[in-house]
Amino acid sequence: MKALSRIIAGISLVVLVSVLSTGGCSDNKKKPDREEFLNPVIIHSQNGVIDEVFDVIFSENEVNGKSFVSATYNGTYVPPVLSVKRGDTIHLRVNNSVDQMTNVHYHGMNISPLSPSDDIFIMITPSSSFDYTVNIPDDHPQGMFYYHSHLFGLTEYQIMGGLSGGLIVEGILDPFPQLDGITRQVMYLKDVQIKNGEVPAEGDIDPSGPTNFTVNGQTNPVLRIRPGETQFWTLMNIGADLYYDLELEGHTFYEIERDGNRRNQTVEYEDMLLPTSSRAGVLVQGGEPGVYRLRAKKFNTGPQGDNYGGATLLTMIVEGDPVLDPIELPIPEAEFPVVENLCEMPVQRDRDIVFSETADGNTFFINGREFDPSRVDTVVEIGGLERWRVQNTSGELHVFHIHLTDFQVCEINGVPQPFIGSQDTINIPYEGQDPDFEGPGEAVIVIDFRNPVIEGKAVYHCHIGEHEDNGMMAVFQACLPGTCPPEAE
Repeated sequence: MKALSRIIAGISLVVLVSVLSTGGCSDNKKKPDREEFLNPVIIHSQNGVIDEVFDVIFSENEVNGKSFVSATYNGTYVPPVLSVKRGDTIHLRVNNSVDQMTNVHYHGMNISPLSPSDDIFIMITPSSSFDYTVNIPDDHPQGMFYYHSHLFGLTEYQIMGGLSGGLIVEGILDPFPQLDGITRQVMYLKDVQIKNGEVPAEGDIDPSGPTNFTVNGQTNPVLRIRPGETQFWTLMNIGADLYYDLELEGHTFYEIERDGNRRNQTVEYEDMLLPTSSRAGVLVQGGEPGVYRLRAKKFNTGPQGDNYGGATLLTMIVEGDPVLDPIELPIPEAEFPVVENLCEMPVQRDRDIVFSETADGNTFFINGREFDPSRVDTVVEIGGLERWRVQNTSGELHVFHIHLTDFQVCEINGVPQPFIGSQDTINIPYEGQDPDFEGPGEAVIVIDFRNPVIEGKAVYHCHIGEHEDNGMMAVFQACLPGTCPPEAE
């Protein structure tokens, strides 16, 4: 009943929001009426606990005036944000009422992979339930994470249908008193393909095909900001396949967080690339009065990959009384907490990880193997750092992601990268993309395996849903010294 009441409340809120004329155009042209931007519902922990029930059901939803049926949590394409603090616990019962297996992964979280926590090998069969208990460590990174289906072979289909939502560990803004009380906007960036009133079945989704770009399930809503006002936007690419190459007309993104990790300085972008599963916490400051578009630009993933058109994600209107004393941006580097430079620290092991695929682009490999959940591909001894060279021998981009921990990017195609902090997702260039770099595209990263909470089995993979569902995933086992099994030959 608690979940149902929230759904009804959310529907009522949408109905009550008036559809307002945008007005205030810098070119004096009146824009058409459209919806006001709405944040997702946010569920906050109470007394250190979130206790929720997610019913996975097939439900009818609507995007851009088009109705479709898909698998959702509690019947909504835009599931809630789960907001926790360090030391909290999430109790989540998942009732599976669809005719497919499913599960839940807590993306980016530095938590236990052992059941009933973030065990992605769990398969919740139709007409059954599973009770997740996720303990958030007292020293957990603060920022934006998310939850989503991670059932091998069905990940792309289930995420596109709606099985992905936000998860916040509060406190990312704590070091910056000047940001206290500013408006925070949470933006789910997701697209959905609709064919004959439903999401195409697994294997029939074409990332290059016609799709519907949404922000929190809305199509180009209006977001308002005052001249000189600073807002904190959390931009979350939690869709199935697509990259988002973002541009906010006439404005700069001031990034202070990436993938649930606070940066060690403000990173400024005129356009910002978010590969699949990337999240960015950015400060946006309203400029001159007028109308500005947040755009996802056209994107091509390579000669062997996909090519999809762009879209206007939302329209930002700068209007109202100017802020008399705007927050100074960028935030000075001296105000950021110290972050370890992993690229300068000794490592306990070097590894080469190779992403590849067949010429027809239908089967994908890591180190020449398709995913096998029963095989341990990589054994990691807890207690140190490892340096991985992740190579891409194919003719399209891939998105490297590893569960349970984070990494720092040291080099891309032989070019040292600036030290700005850690992340959990990185774009890997394709072979031949850089004419000045011979051989496969590559990124050199240093991964932090020092946290004993990660003991157990998890995976690393390409986070493009189509690719991981077709083999581009591998199992790693993190073990305490003296307890490690042999790796697969």
